Amino acid sequence: MKGWRAACWTLILLGIPSAGRAEFDQCRLIDQVLNRLGNAMAINRLIIAEGNDSSAVAAASETLAQQNESYRRTKRQRAKAGCDGWGRE
Repeated sequence: MKGWRAACWTLILLGIPSAGRAEFDQCRLIDQVLNRLGNAMAINRLIIAEGNDSSAVAAASETLAQQNESYRRTKRQRAKAGCDGWGRE
């Protein structure tokens, strides 16, 4: 009976990720989102800077405004998650 109980606890504990690992994954995911947003924002800035097509510039400008807001929100979320490297041990 004790062996069966120990085996069950082992399976349960192996299935639960540690808090540090979950925090690391969250920070990594947030960093990936920030990188993708940054890349997309750079493309839109390039479209705006070239200024060849006024309709493309208007669309890029609108999209860039939305991306800026998303970037700011994600940065705040990153700070709340403690992904700055401070206080994470």
